[in-house]
Amino acid sequence: MSEAAVDAAIGALPLPPTPLILDTGCGNGEMLVRALRAYPRARGVGVDLDADAIAEARERGAGLPVQFEVQDAATVGGQFDAVINVGSSHAHGGFPHALTALRDLAHVALYGEGFWRCPPSAAFLDALGGATADELADLDGLHDAALGAGFDVVHESIADDRDWAIYESTLAANAERDGGPDALAYARRIRERRALPGGTTTLGFSLLVLYG
Repeated sequence: MSEAAVDAAIGALPLPPTPLILDTGCGNGEMLVRALRAYPRARGVGVDLDADAIAEARERGAGLPVQFEVQDAATVGGQFDAVINVGSSHAHGGFPHALTALRDLAHVALYGEGFWRCPPSAAFLDALGGATADELADLDGLHDAALGAGFDVVHESIADDRDWAIYESTLAANAERDGGPDALAYARRIRERRALPGGTTTLGFSLLVLYG
């Protein structure tokens, strides 16, 4: 997703003056930190099960009113003014279950999820590591799932082909730089998948601002 698209989505969040923002599956904290910088009176909480990612998030958020904790998103309770979940629906049992979980936490969500731009081939699913077609929906199905969870879509940005190329090339290059056997195998799968027929046009990614 382009920097401008991310900034536009964060700027479209319908928030109160002093919001408390939760990020589930926050990874290195980039999205939450960006939101806190966009809303200087906001406070944040980020949770993820990856201790290394949380350590990086704490460094990234130094000096900001934010707490990053190693915690299962499913154990987070209470109400927040907004919840962020970008590329981390697995933290709530995957799509579409994550949408219901997010709606239980907040009336406003910044949600990033993959979708099928066209039906995936068996080879493409295998190259994703044995994924199944029902793990995602098409774009209309993604919108319907959000509506079914009690949200309206108030803003949307969709990654274009250039966004995907930069993202996946960066993933592969970082894995190759790591040099370990698992990382190299991961990089190889990315490059092989992109070389498949439809390898660059099957999967899409949408960044949604939801309100319910």
